[in-house]
Amino acid sequence: MNNGDSGSERKGEQDEGLLHFSFPGLLPDDSTLMVNPAKRTVILLYNEARGRARVVTQQFSPNGMRILVPLLLAYPDYCPYDVLLSSLFPLSLEEGRKHLQETWAVTIRPVRRAIGSIMAGLAAFGLKVHSIRGLGYILKPL
Repeated sequence: MNNGDSGSERKGEQDEGLLHFSFPGLLPDDSTLMVNPAKRTVILLYNEARGRARVVTQQFSPNGMRILVPLLLAYPDYCPYDVLLSSLFPLSLEEGRKHLQETWAVTIRPVRRAIGSIMAGLAAFGLKVHSIRGLGYILKPL
């Protein structure tokens, strides 16, 4: 997963428990996505064409937020299945990989459910989650 700089804005910069993201090409220009994992809230701030500020806010379920944060941190790369699984449950990456290898169909269900639970909230930001067969999930524009 890529946790480096994204243009001039740092990805995932923390400020008092908030995560700040700037995704050129994925979100509107001059926008900031602020994530408060403790309150399970995501806020998109951006300016419209006429200079008016726009705010879009969404609340996510606990599992939805556990899945969303690793997806955001991984962007522009995909987030592997084992990372998502270990974000949902108290598992190490190695344990997550082992569970996925041994019982794929059963183990992947909670990840798919959590991904499904964030789809409507992400649509409000113009985003969707796309599956990359055999690897994981990635954020894409709608």
